[in-house]
Amino acid sequence: MSHIIITGATGLAGSAILQQALANPAVSKISILSRRPVASAEGNSKANVIIHKDFSSYPPELLSQLSGASACIWAQGKSSIGMTEEDYTVLTKDYPIAAAQAFKTLPATGGKFNFVHVSGRGANTEGKGQMFARVKGDAEKVLLGIAAEHSTFSVYNLRPAGIDPGKNWSADRKQSGIERTFFAIAPVIRPFMPGLFTPVYSLADVAIELALGDGAKLTGDGINADGFTLENSAIRRLAGL
Repeated sequence: MSHIIITGATGLAGSAILQQALANPAVSKISILSRRPVASAEGNSKANVIIHKDFSSYPPELLSQLSGASACIWAQGKSSIGMTEEDYTVLTKDYPIAAAQAFKTLPATGGKFNFVHVSGRGANTEGKGQMFARVKGDAEKVLLGIAAEHSTFSVYNLRPAGIDPGKNWSADRKQSGIERTFFAIAPVIRPFMPGLFTPVYSLADVAIELALGDGAKLTGDGINADGFTLENSAIRRLAGL
């Protein structure tokens, strides 16, 4: 039985991860870090919503509430469209790195602390490409560096493609214009190019499996040479798609 931390629980990926974690008998407790209440967690004895306004800071009193956690699934984020690089960097890179730096100090519970970072397809760790690719790639690189320096801390970077809710939108927010367009054309494209999509509940199941695992290096198709970065093809494969 495991205690896991989830961020981004009101978003598309995060809400699916939360739902699957609530239903998973191997998860005994979920600490949800959120800026606002999380409707889907209300009334569930597993869930503890912690209102957290500043994701750059993790004071001792907050870390004490997270004591005993063995993993974090970091699903916080948003599209880079309309954002400055400075603001996008804070959200996409600075926040998960601050969390990783804080969580690496949580008391070990007999194994590794697994930090499962939901990144995105196209992330580039060499500083190339569009803004979202460079910033996401830089975040992945720094997170892996933190893990390399701490033997009891593992990081998995997941690179989903177009996150696809299918017919069921469950996020605690309205769809954006881009999302409405994407979901409108998805049924036409999905049968012919399934590799462009990541079913959201499949992503959730893989993220939870990694969070509950032993933190070891992975191998196989779609897994980068570092052993901890999973392309969309690997996510789909591990989900049985």
